[in-house]
Amino acid sequence: MSTNPLVIEINTISDLALQVMQAILCREEEAREIIGEDDGALMLARALSEFFEVAGALEAGAGYLEADEFTEFCAYGLDLMDRLAFLVRKLEIMDKRNIVARMFASMGVWVARNGATIDNLEGTADGFGMLVNGTSETAELHVMCGLMEEVIEAASRRLQLDEERGNAWRPWRVINLNAGIAATRSLDPELMEQTFETMGRRLPYDMPGFLADGMRQAAVSNVPEAVTEVLRRQIEKWPTPPLH
Repeated sequence: MSTNPLVIEINTISDLALQVMQAILCREEEAREIIGEDDGALMLARALSEFFEVAGALEAGAGYLEADEFTEFCAYGLDLMDRLAFLVRKLEIMDKRNIVARMFASMGVWVARNGATIDNLEGTADGFGMLVNGTSETAELHVMCGLMEEVIEAASRRLQLDEERGNAWRPWRVINLNAGIAATRSLDPELMEQTFETMGRRLPYDMPGFLADGMRQAAVSNVPEAVTEVLRRQIEKWPTPPLH
């Protein structure tokens, strides 16, 4: 098995979206009832096709957009994918959920690598979460941790301010916690140290609970002592606040 679960090329991402779209079009009548438009699913299919055609041209160097225009273009693509994922959920097309996850995760990295700012992290964060929870391959987890870091670095200032802390499922928190989970399960002490340092800056209020859970998992798993030692050092740095 490849150590990289994602292919960060627009044609591959387009193929993933096409597989999902075909499954939806096979149930077009049900999709029509959900969307409330006679040709809503077909319109979405055309919009996605046009988006990927332009994205492919940009990737090939056959076109150019200014930075703000490119960020807006990518936001439009992620919005189309949100609509696709919504239909998958409503139609309960369970066998396409992993494809949706890979599509979103790959697209998030593609957007980040091409210099756009990401303000819509929901699908990408959920996609990475599903991929992280779906593998125990340490090499894959190591790679995904790095890919998530690329996406996190491309997040908008609004997301990085993390002002919606009352929502435990906010995408900023989800993707950062999953990066920490991937780093821990990769069993790479150096990667764990690096990831926990950045997590501490981004989610300081979550660190005590995250590390305590990591230590509980380590206690019932056969992990190297070096991994446990990293957790111990971090727990000393981030002690659990006393109860009042």
